[in-house]
Amino acid sequence: MREIAAPDHPVPLLPPAVKPGDTIGLFCPAGPIRSMQSVTQGIDCLRDFGFHIKVAHELQEQTDPHAYLSASDVDRAEELQQLWQDDEVNALMAVRGGFGCLRLLELLDFTMFHDDPKLLIGFSDLTSLLAAIHRKSGLITLHGPVVSTLANSDRSSRQRLFTYMTGDYSSCPGNSDVKILRSGTATGPLIVGNLTTLIHLIGTPYEPEFTDAILVLEDTGEAVYRIDRMLTQLSCCGKLHQPAGIILGNFDNNPGIPYDDIQYHHLCDRVLALTEECNCPVWSRYGIGHGTFNLALPYGMKGDMSSDGQLRLHPEQAGSTGSRSL
Repeated sequence: MREIAAPDHPVPLLPPAVKPGDTIGLFCPAGPIRSMQSVTQGIDCLRDFGFHIKVAHELQEQTDPHAYLSASDVDRAEELQQLWQDDEVNALMAVRGGFGCLRLLELLDFTMFHDDPKLLIGFSDLTSLLAAIHRKSGLITLHGPVVSTLANSDRSSRQRLFTYMTGDYSSCPGNSDVKILRSGTATGPLIVGNLTTLIHLIGTPYEPEFTDAILVLEDTGEAVYRIDRMLTQLSCCGKLHQPAGIILGNFDNNPGIPYDDIQYHHLCDRVLALTEECNCPVWSRYGIGHGTFNLALPYGMKGDMSSDGQLRLHPEQAGSTGSRSL
């Protein structure tokens, strides 16, 4: 195992914003492409925003149903590093999630992300990369749609992604469905991601710093009892008692089959029970997850949970490297 010489808990670093005319590098750090059509449609969305596209290798659909990785660990790590070190590439966006990012972490040189900060965008299995990169380099990343989900994301999700990519964090509107389960206010850096993926970082050098953070969770393809099991594990590890606040996003039994009201109510009740002693504010129905509604959030940026159910961001409290020129 290669030892990574990079500091833990570094100062948060906000990467340069991008603008129309800049180049987005597309990479496949996890599962293979299953639908080239969805990828092509996502690329069209990025071009509609005015971005140029660059890939390290030709994007191809995988027809082998048993393949669950887009390439070998070494090849996927090299693809990421090649695009990151490419001066023509201003930001990187994952093509899809699936599984595989966890296998890359011990192959990456995390000093690269601090020394040459760029915007990294993705969600789901990308949670491993977002968490590890922030833990080791301090870089703020963007939890949001991947290329293969971009075209199917609703208009507000696409617009928010573009707004944040171009550096405007002045507003962070949620959605009208947000419910305040336990009132109160909280301030802290955002830990945003897939619950299953975050659980598998516990006990590793890459696990997030939960203390005084705002924990935003979503998941897909997991029955309620499995989510209960993972939340209980977080509690047993002491992690669920550490955040300043908790926000629950979307959860589903299978993609396209969200929890019904009874299932979601059970999930909320379990979180409230597990956090009763710490009494932190808890919200539900926030618009992140594997559905069409997937609002981008900056992983590692400081935010406020206000008493009125609004999440407000503080980009001015992160170190900034300015913006890139064309």
